Amino acid sequence: MESITAYLISFLTVLVFLLVAAVSANAIKFEGGSNPKDPQARKTWFWILAILNPVVGFLLGYFLFKPDGNIMVVNDYVFALCMGTVIGFFLYLIAGFVMSKVFANGKIGHWF
Repeated sequence: MESITAYLISFLTVLVFLLVAAVSANAIKFEGGSNPKDPQARKTWFWILAILNPVVGFLLGYFLFKPDGNIMVVNDYVFALCMGTVIGFFLYLIAGFVMSKVFANGKIGHWF
């Protein structure tokens, strides 16, 4: 049961960070001219959030939701949290790639 909690924490962290990345991408204004810097700013923020996603997800799961119990329960939870963190990181990248291709003509299209 605790492992489901760990995976759920990772999945919800991915959703929140994708939402933050989309909001921040839309908050950066388009720049005119021949060499605009706004696509690079959107890409930079996407990758900063990609790095913060597993860190925040793991720390949130470890310090706020770690179960009380014997060492085997805690070890199983921490293992599931580690696996969920890795899966969440790749899920963030895959979902971000798909969103950048779906919204290729918008601001989100600059992520990749």
